[in-house]
Amino acid sequence: MTILHSRRSLAIARAAGRFVLPPLIILPQTSHIEVRIPRDATRAFGGADRLKIAIVVECDGQEFRCEGQTTGGTRLGSGGAALQYVLRYGLPYGFFEVKEGFPVRLGERAKGRYQARVEVTSPDGSIDSEIEVLGFEAPAPRIAFHSSIAFDAASSAVEIAGDGVLSLSHTSTGSDLAVFAGVNTASGTGGGLGSLTYGGAGTTELWDALYGSFSGHAGYSLAGQATGAQTVTSTVAVNNEHALGVMSFTGVDQTTPVGTPATATGTASPATVPVGGVGADDLVVDNLHSLFGGAPGIGADQTQRYAQDVYGDAGDQQYLKGSTQPGTAGGVMSWTNDGTAEWGIGAVAFKAAAAGGGTALEESEYHPTDPQTNPLVVSTWG
Repeated sequence: MTILHSRRSLAIARAAGRFVLPPLIILPQTSHIEVRIPRDATRAFGGADRLKIAIVVECDGQEFRCEGQTTGGTRLGSGGAALQYVLRYGLPYGFFEVKEGFPVRLGERAKGRYQARVEVTSPDGSIDSEIEVLGFEAPAPRIAFHSSIAFDAASSAVEIAGDGVLSLSHTSTGSDLAVFAGVNTASGTGGGLGSLTYGGAGTTELWDALYGSFSGHAGYSLAGQATGAQTVTSTVAVNNEHALGVMSFTGVDQTTPVGTPATATGTASPATVPVGGVGADDLVVDNLHSLFGGAPGIGADQTQRYAQDVYGDAGDQQYLKGSTQPGTAGGVMSWTNDGTAEWGIGAVAFKAAAAGGGTALEESEYHPTDPQTNPLVVSTWG
């Protein structure tokens, strides 16, 4: 972990005020950038006052953004403790049109300028709090490119104590494109999770499932999405923990991009969901929401594509996980836990545009003990 900007006063003295941190120099292998704004009893801003927060990364003149919003007053987590506002951006990583070798982090593709900034805007009230910015570094997963349905890129974000609208920039490259997005929430209420757009276009909701007393997860897909950096926006009912993971693929059938999705919930280990009708050239994709039971362990023949730890209040540890599995492995997606977790999982098979291409070995070419395979940065806050 790197302290990009140490905790300092955040004071916006008038309506429609704006606060921009000086440019932050970030390392090429930066995996996550996190902003923390305390909102306890001594630093809570007015209940009707809003903050809009953006993490903006510039790579050779192109901007990648993650944006969230929170309304003032005290916000309590599911365990009853006061939450501070947190926005975390899992920066894009992938092949970035180099259709060979291994994925790289966004900064590793930069030829010149690579930096970040944080923008805070108060549309309608004064703010008196503090702000801190952290960076986390990890190599991109070491997974070889292959030529059937191929993983293209992944991005992710988390917002805690926000207002339910979370967005990030995601970049797709290549042909016969498709994208999958997984959304997790907790401390919400009944009803559906909401909606998701990609580059302003609507997506197909694959599932929208509530489980337990306050948790939910959803999956969305879109074929033929626009290339380049596009804004992905997840909108849910107001709740305290909101996580978003996005992954894009090439070589996907543009008429029938996905098969029939499947979902499951439970408390036993492992969290498992079988997907039916999976062909050998398919690529199965899953999204997991897990609470309490320790960091989930990835199942057989799966490759983790995004991961976010979501810490609410004390004892309320949650995880967003997304992975892929080649169709030749059978379509059973699973994650182990310590047997005390509450979890919801959904999965679907993406269909190949044409038969042939890579092998199961190429798609799952990794070593479970290699830290480059499954980098996971664990961070906590009070």
